[in-house]
Amino acid sequence: MELYWYIGGYMQKRLKKISVIGSLALLLALILAFSSFTTSSASAASLATWSGQTTGWANVRTGTNTSAQLVTTYAPGARVTVYATVSGQIVWSGVSTWYRVSSLSSSPRFIYGGVVTTISNSGNGDTVPSVQGKEIVVSVSRSWLYAYQNGNQVFNAAVITGRSALPTPTGTFHIFAKLSPTTFYSPWPYGSPYWYPPAHINHALEFLGGGYFLHDTWWHTVYGPGTNNWHHDPVYGWQWGTHGCVGMPDSAASWLYNWAPIGTTVQINP
Repeated sequence: MELYWYIGGYMQKRLKKISVIGSLALLLALILAFSSFTTSSASAASLATWSGQTTGWANVRTGTNTSAQLVTTYAPGARVTVYATVSGQIVWSGVSTWYRVSSLSSSPRFIYGGVVTTISNSGNGDTVPSVQGKEIVVSVSRSWLYAYQNGNQVFNAAVITGRSALPTPTGTFHIFAKLSPTTFYSPWPYGSPYWYPPAHINHALEFLGGGYFLHDTWWHTVYGPGTNNWHHDPVYGWQWGTHGCVGMPDSAASWLYNWAPIGTTVQINP
């Protein structure tokens, strides 16, 4: 009889132990299942496709670094479909984001995140770029420049833009070169109405290939609305606007040069 009770008690303890272990195993399985679900959800979100647009000449590569094979180059304003967002080589301004612009079932193709912006429809057919960090906005019609940091205006200045025959290009760009000092040489031959002698520049920020800069223009002393057309400068006489660049006093150009790193967005509006 004592043996019977001993065996019975022992079996009850074993069953309780097994029950506890089973409960713990079930709990662990539920935790793992939930973790897997949330991870899958996060992965799905990072792989969601969206539409983007290049803000400058954009190299398409087989990997997420500048050493990867170059496949092709997209022109500024090219529409792209982003299939995944990944981390890779930092090219400028601490940005390590690269976008996969090929489907996951095809050969991998990547573009550096610093030259792609998201786009949305503004309701009138125009595309509206997303704005983050530092941005320079130029209004051609107002001949005015504004600097924003995280959406807050931190600087503004009157500027002079391109004459009607050589207008300042509009669109979304990025600063990709900074020169201080430098000399501009006329791409037009002597005798052309657009020719100019070598010009010393203190601060220049290039935003579009072909020689489009934000820079100081010591040969102008009048800025603001109307200065892109034929106008009278009290120091230098009758003048036209620029050859397509955005000119400004050196005090403004110096401020921008010290404030805006390579990669800063430049939005030029009509």
